[in-house]
Amino acid sequence: MMKIKWLLIVMICCQGILAQNTAENKRVMEWAEYYFMNQDYQRALDHYSKVGDSIPLRSRKNFSKVHAQMGRLAEAAQTLRPLVDSDSAEVEDYYYFASYLIDNDKLRDEYRRKAIRLPIKIHNRSTNDSLASFYELIPLALNTEESEFGAHIININNEKLLVYSQKQTDNYTEGLGKKILSNSPIYNLYQAKWDPKKLQTQSSKAFPLGLNSIFQDGPSSWDPEEQLLYLTRSAQSGQKQKTIQLDIHSWTFDATQKENARPLSFNSEGYSTIHPAVSVQNRKLYFASDRPGGFGGMDLYYVDLLGNGNYSNPVNLGPDINTAANELFPFVHQEKYLFYSRKSDNGSLSPKLAINIVDIRWHVMDLPAPFESDQDDFSFSLDPQLEYGLFSSNRYTGKGGDDLYAFKFTPKIMGVQDQYSYNPIDTLIVSQDGILKNDKNLMMGYDPLTALFPMEAELVDNVYHGLLKLNTNGSFLYKNTSPMQVKDSFSYTVNSKYGKSPAIKVLLERNKVAIEKLPKEMQKTFLPIFYEFDKSNLLIDYKDRVDALVTAMKAQPEMIVEVNSYSDCRGSKYYNLKLSQQRNQTIIDYVSERIENKERIFGKGYGEITEAGNTTLDYMIISGSFGDINNAVQQQKKFETIGYPAEVKKTKGNLYQVIVDQANSYAAAQEILNSISENGYQAWINQCECCKLTEEEHLQNRRSDFKIIRL
Repeated sequence: MMKIKWLLIVMICCQGILAQNTAENKRVMEWAEYYFMNQDYQRALDHYSKVGDSIPLRSRKNFSKVHAQMGRLAEAAQTLRPLVDSDSAEVEDYYYFASYLIDNDKLRDEYRRKAIRLPIKIHNRSTNDSLASFYELIPLALNTEESEFGAHIININNEKLLVYSQKQTDNYTEGLGKKILSNSPIYNLYQAKWDPKKLQTQSSKAFPLGLNSIFQDGPSSWDPEEQLLYLTRSAQSGQKQKTIQLDIHSWTFDATQKENARPLSFNSEGYSTIHPAVSVQNRKLYFASDRPGGFGGMDLYYVDLLGNGNYSNPVNLGPDINTAANELFPFVHQEKYLFYSRKSDNGSLSPKLAINIVDIRWHVMDLPAPFESDQDDFSFSLDPQLEYGLFSSNRYTGKGGDDLYAFKFTPKIMGVQDQYSYNPIDTLIVSQDGILKNDKNLMMGYDPLTALFPMEAELVDNVYHGLLKLNTNGSFLYKNTSPMQVKDSFSYTVNSKYGKSPAIKVLLERNKVAIEKLPKEMQKTFLPIFYEFDKSNLLIDYKDRVDALVTAMKAQPEMIVEVNSYSDCRGSKYYNLKLSQQRNQTIIDYVSERIENKERIFGKGYGEITEAGNTTLDYMIISGSFGDINNAVQQQKKFETIGYPAEVKKTKGNLYQVIVDQANSYAAAQEILNSISENGYQAWINQCECCKLTEEEHLQNRRSDFKIIRL
């Protein structure tokens, strides 16, 4: 009996030490993440290393990046390997891991293939119709009743020229009838002097015959490094052809030169290659093509610009960008941001902004009004300094056909109030989910174009009862120096080249009870109780915590405690709610039997905890998100005819999402997806957040928390 007693004491002590070590490791990790975010990689490495193999899976991503930043690629791969081999890995994790494998081509290619198959994590950002008031669209004076589109600005001899395509007159087209057998309209390239202050043109004229031909010419893109103009042009038309193949050509910009434009080596015989877009920074040429091997229709591709007229093999931009519909008119800003347009269900071109995450994986967003109308909106082009932009549209308010529009960057700079709780004995660390990140997400929901330019946080009003370090990236440290003060605050602004936001307040509030004021045995009342999966009994590992609560309540007769219990996301919501209620009652019954006034402890079970990811949604197979519910219903009926119980669900972004089916595993979802594809329909898989949680994260969700309501 004595041996058993001593064994229990040892187990309790070990449990206490383990809990203490866990708390210490968590604190070290908070500092490591803070140093990482602020690019102090040596300090970040020192703190990550202290945790060793106990580092959480989700923290391995940044730890591996620290190794990589310091040139330790082997250590980076070793650190990240447990994450990429788990169910918690995301698309970018596979790509980063592959980039660290410089000496293992086979394994690198394996993980890149895994990354392609995974659905990318979607960040829903709601749009707001009030965006229309942020920007004024300015129609260019050169617009006519014919079509003008595909405008961009080039610098030649310190002169800014606007280059665009213009539809030829009917008389011109008719005059070519014997040479061109198709009924397609004919365009040529034009140039005009550009006034960036007035956002208008003058002295418009056609390019010389060395560039323009009797066939289609334009749209185009300018490469200032090679002094080349890339353009779409009709290929040589045969006598029996009823359609005209379009290819990309290059032309050395010289108004006096008679040399003709030259076709590029990656043009594909029998297929169109169109809409060139040069990315100056990373030396790539983006384009659209219907060549084999794509996702259907016109897809977006890129080639590397190798110099001297040499190019790499074309690379498809992948499933985030390309669909069975037509993707057209790419434009790249600062390597990371891709503008393009997609044929919508109503036949019009809808503008998109895609943010590159890694390699060929993207976050895609719709561009709302005033850039999107119910007509064709396409061919974006931006000033490198983001002073203004250009795009094309055939909206009803124009002069006729496609018209050119300019706009100044006039974003609304704003932010969202934040609130944090702090413990006066510790420094509050806010890093990865910093205040500026929250502001950026808010602004992007109103105006996706705010993703294009940098923003910084600037302190306006300092805290009153402590010490604060606010970094420009939105991370901060706070230390309370007035033990009697429960609340504190500071204010900051979001700064950009387009101005400052109004002052934004951050509220700081101490935890309900100051832990350092309590006796040591009472401090354990703040530690949660955890449960085994699908169980509600009190585990012996946590009995000492509940006993400490009983001791504290006996020592403090006025103390009132609230206990709240939760479950993880596995199982139905109804079952999880019932299970959490059972867990809560277990604790209340245990304590009530050991104190006189049973009303001093109360609480309830809440089922699945409301933390992100703890939901019971299955893998969802989705086929489209529509702005018009009628279009969504039409898509729903299509799937019902082939036996799928499709439903229409309204998202937070006020879009109507067509959910074709659900599955409990990714393999089952993939089978459904394959069946849908065989029927000629397009869909994709969205993985629920619950499926990505680790067992450790599930454990954190099935718990009971204690709150001291009154002492």
